[in-house]
Amino acid sequence: MHEITPTAPLLVYDGNCGFCARSVQFILRHERRHDLMFVPRDSELGKDLRRRFHLEAVESMLWIVNGKAEMESGAVLNAAKYVGGFWAFLATLGSLVPAPLRNWAYRLIARNRRRLSSRINSCLVPTLEQRARFLS
Repeated sequence: MHEITPTAPLLVYDGNCGFCARSVQFILRHERRHDLMFVPRDSELGKDLRRRFHLEAVESMLWIVNGKAEMESGAVLNAAKYVGGFWAFLATLGSLVPAPLRNWAYRLIARNRRRLSSRINSCLVPTLEQRARFLS
């Protein structure tokens, strides 16, 4: 098992969701740093992390770094900042939108993610090198 360091960011995502799998693939394709760790939310580690942050009932993607967890649009903005470049710029612009409005949009997409992903043929198959960054 890969050791979790306090400074390495963790992305807790829905491992049974095609839309989420596409999001993870996007990050893997565009990232510059290659230190983000991925945790399926329904894995034992994912459940443990959600318990640790008192977010058991939350179905949001989580971004965890330095002992703090961001959820909903905050997690998306942090993921975009992590990817960098144009996406970090968009995240900066997105952070100007009030959090309640951003989170409303996040929940709207999250509620419909399975329907959206039914049109997306997506199977998350990380490379051998990337597999070491998937914790479960």
